[in-house]
Amino acid sequence: MSLKCGHDAILKDKKMADTDWHNANIIAQLKIKTGKSLRQLSEECGLSPKTLGQALQRPYPKAERIIAAAIGVDPQTIWPSRYNSEGQSSRRKGKRSIAKKHPIDIAIEYQGGKK
Repeated sequence: MSLKCGHDAILKDKKMADTDWHNANIIAQLKIKTGKSLRQLSEECGLSPKTLGQALQRPYPKAERIIAAAIGVDPQTIWPSRYNSEGQSSRRKGKRSIAKKHPIDIAIEYQGGKK
């Protein structure tokens, strides 16, 4: 029954969400430990004011590391559902990993050359 599949998916998401800290707890701990809001911490790190807030909604390893460091814990402590057992982000690298390479290196790879 399709209703059951949808219900199972909701339960799975709820179980994963239950392991992660609640957003209000993250914000409260940040305020307690640093006296700053997510917006203030973002700006202090030279980021757009809303950048760190994105980590509360979706996986964002860089933002997660900044928030966790400010609180004084590891990112996997706050978001265990986003990390594997070795403490590495479980987010798969896709096209964004190409963007981190230098354009000349990308051109050489596409031409079949080696660096």
